[in-house]
Amino acid sequence: MKKLIVLALLITFVCFFPAGQAVIAADGVWRIGTIFPVTGPLSKNGVKNFDGVKIATKMINDAGGVLGKKVVLVSADASNPEAAASEANRLITNEKITAIIGTQASSLSMAATTVAEKNKVFYIENEGISGLITARGFKYIFRTTFNSTMMTTQMVDYAVDVLGPKKLNKKAKDLRLAIIHEDGGFGTSSGRGLMARAKARGLNVVATESYSAKSADLSSLVLKLKRAKPDILFAAQYINDSILFARQAREMRFKPLIIGTTAGQGNPDFIKAMGKDADGILAGGIPSEISVEGLAEGPKKDAKEFVRRYMGTHNGEYPNPTSFVGFAGAWVLYKFILPKAGSLDPNKLRAAALSLDVPRGKGVLNWGIKFAGPDQKNAGQNVLAAAAINQWQNGELKLIYPKAIASSDLK
Repeated sequence: MKKLIVLALLITFVCFFPAGQAVIAADGVWRIGTIFPVTGPLSKNGVKNFDGVKIATKMINDAGGVLGKKVVLVSADASNPEAAASEANRLITNEKITAIIGTQASSLSMAATTVAEKNKVFYIENEGISGLITARGFKYIFRTTFNSTMMTTQMVDYAVDVLGPKKLNKKAKDLRLAIIHEDGGFGTSSGRGLMARAKARGLNVVATESYSAKSADLSSLVLKLKRAKPDILFAAQYINDSILFARQAREMRFKPLIIGTTAGQGNPDFIKAMGKDADGILAGGIPSEISVEGLAEGPKKDAKEFVRRYMGTHNGEYPNPTSFVGFAGAWVLYKFILPKAGSLDPNKLRAAALSLDVPRGKGVLNWGIKFAGPDQKNAGQNVLAAAAINQWQNGELKLIYPKAIASSDLK
């Protein structure tokens, strides 16, 4: 009789709690999935982003976890969109994961988040900036970073309002601009944003070109641009193609003012490859530094601890910009969303995320946290996230804009 009672209670427990919740209760941990490109052509940024997530996880666990439970990452490697979709499905179906952090690259995010939304799984996108990610009306996808429109608008405005008059002594109407971008999700979305902003401001775009990030030779692209004679070149590139383009531009003596992105020109590998030739090049996107003085006491302490731990595990290297957003995405989940939800139930996580209204300076990375609701354009977008402009100066990537959080002036 006792055996029958125990069996009945067990059946009731299993039926009442979803599979993932039963595992959480049994293990006493929060099992959270991650999807990043840690191998393949996107791995240089993918590994750095994942480093940020892992440090955030270690920090929260060392502080006692979330609501007394430690976070355990169930990780997946995705080098292309097909793998991202497959791994998302594996995490959800086989591992019973109900919350995922990813994906670093926009093309991977588009694939993985489609699977997550279909299965009603909560998804934090911490770096993919394509506008399409949050333009599909999805209910369970939340992007903690800025989107491509935020970034490209700032890049164009800064170039014509600051670079033009200060570096070239030219007004906006007299500038010759060119736009190049890789043809994946990130580059295409960014290229469109750059062109839309330039058009809205009535600027003179003398060339716009796309190409494959896998290209082994970009000399023909450099030649086209050299003939167009732009004053300022906008470049939405990843690290490998940004280095290839910069080297071939140097060989062909093509020297416009370049404002790229932190996915390419802002990566530490760029300065390693280009040396002194990188000095003066700008990178729009993720802030290259955390301006801790503008943060409230709690976030300031967290930011300093992240930097300390990162440098301690990376031979004294200051955090890569993509590591910052990896940390930020995980930290928003661990510190703001999960404690409020009290569960990994996707609907409770979603409700907790939508209820947040954290002002700038009290969140993370000088950002606030407020997600666009399901009835708004770009549902799930953190509307208080902000892009920044950085510049290589004497071998260091310095944050130069916005001025409120800048560590250096334009050189």
